Amino acid sequence: MVSMPARLRIAALRASGQKRFYDSADALHRRLPRHQRASKRKPPRWLQRTSAVRRHDVDGFPCYTIGPRAGAGDLQVLHLHGGGFVEEIEPHHWRFAAELVRRLRCTVTLPIYPLVPRYSHTTILPMVQAAYERLLRETPPQRRILSGDSAGGALALAIAQKLRERGEPQPERIVLISPWLDVLLDDPMSVLLDDYDPMLGITGLREAGRMYAEGADPHDPRISPRYADLAGLGPFSLFIGARDVLLPDARRFARRATEAGIDIDYRERRGMFHNWVMEKIPEGREELNHLERILRRPPADR
Repeated sequence: MVSMPARLRIAALRASGQKRFYDSADALHRRLPRHQRASKRKPPRWLQRTSAVRRHDVDGFPCYTIGPRAGAGDLQVLHLHGGGFVEEIEPHHWRFAAELVRRLRCTVTLPIYPLVPRYSHTTILPMVQAAYERLLRETPPQRRILSGDSAGGALALAIAQKLRERGEPQPERIVLISPWLDVLLDDPMSVLLDDYDPMLGITGLREAGRMYAEGADPHDPRISPRYADLAGLGPFSLFIGARDVLLPDARRFARRATEAGIDIDYRERRGMFHNWVMEKIPEGREELNHLERILRRPPADR
């Protein structure tokens, strides 16, 4: 059953017009300035009052590391925010980071990476890779968590592939929340889900993906991790909602990971929408409780 708070949130999303941003290529370009306001890039005041917040610049772009004011543990999380590569970090990303800090006494780093159309994967990927390397280099791999939601999930998987290419260890766990795994969104089921998804739209997402790829092959696994060889990656926790246009590729990814013998903790929730894990609804709290249990386990048991 879908909770009443979740139903109300779905109705609010539809009423807000969020989905109209992704209705078409024209709508996306017309509304870009609103979604890329510079004011969105700074941590909210409430976060700076409740947590220790530090800024680091990586390749000329800011990264914010959030932790408890005292008593921080050694667990380090790098979270890459979503937004179709075209939207700045949103309030729910800051809330998610603060919730991890509160629950786990960890530190969470949020790179404010460059966006399309001014930039493309040729700038975005090196920046997030550098953020991972520079900000987590003092932390052993078994205390690193690499996390991403939506487009950030694709970036997290690009980092994981680069680590494998270099013969470097994977993080202790890769957390994927409603990940965008194929910029083409080729699966016919995604088109069918478009009417049920209250947040995302196929046409606008494809335009954002086209700009992100910027002439490169959209099947390149660094751009669309749907096509990646999964051997040597992971382990994973993957959260996806059944009303999300990204569902088919998440299912495919989970199946391929299982077939490859990779540890994957797959969480598909009926009735849920894109990024519901970060929402203030009972279903979101339940999944955060699950994630907390996973991340609290000793590394050898996760």
